[in-house]
Amino acid sequence: MRQFGLFVSVGGAMSGISWLIKPSNHSDVTLTWIIRFASVVCFLTPIGVSIWLSRLADPVPDFLAGISTRFFERDGLSFLITVEKAADYARMVVYYQNRFDKPCIATIAVGPTRKAFTDLDGLPIFEFNLSVEGAEFGKQSVAWSIPLRFQGKKILWDVAAQVKFPAGRGVLLRGRNGAAVGDHLVGGGEEAVKAVTSLVLSAAHLHSMPARAARVELTLPANILPDRKQPSNLTTETIWKLGDPIG
Repeated sequence: MRQFGLFVSVGGAMSGISWLIKPSNHSDVTLTWIIRFASVVCFLTPIGVSIWLSRLADPVPDFLAGISTRFFERDGLSFLITVEKAADYARMVVYYQNRFDKPCIATIAVGPTRKAFTDLDGLPIFEFNLSVEGAEFGKQSVAWSIPLRFQGKKILWDVAAQVKFPAGRGVLLRGRNGAAVGDHLVGGGEEAVKAVTSLVLSAAHLHSMPARAARVELTLPANILPDRKQPSNLTTETIWKLGDPIG
């Protein structure tokens, strides 16, 4: 996207400058008009292509967009993190969707953002290990009893992930991606690193993504039994897969 913006900016600058230049003689007139025409084409073409691409319908729906406008991306797997309340306990939840038609495996780690002079004792590091079919949209969650002092509070979390497509990615089925995340939690300590690196990937499968974890702010629900137990009761649900009806 940055390259696209740079291309449009350069094309726009060239177009503007070319119209300010006055030819000094007859031989320069033709060259000037050629430059003007080329600069206008350079400026308008990427805009036109962008509009055309934006109107192309993806073969599969963007299910995550129906939940939140902000979600994350790692090497072809899009996902979002949220907290849901169920009875008198909470669940840390990851919704995910594979953007390609080949299956992938992934590990997603979510840990509280460590800041100086901030006591986050009692907030665990969550690990989600996923096996996702091509284009699959699903949900994995873990039961969590939130310590009383954090209930109802806004907490900042680091998010990191590693993703591998054992048989290659295949065909892109959903174009829109999310905010890039790194492959390890920064400042989360040794446990955080172990959480996300439990999925061992070779360097050949690691793509050019930021190493630093992304962050998400979550408001933790109140009226939760504060028994301080570690995450348990992991559940995984496939909500939609290739071949299922759409709509």
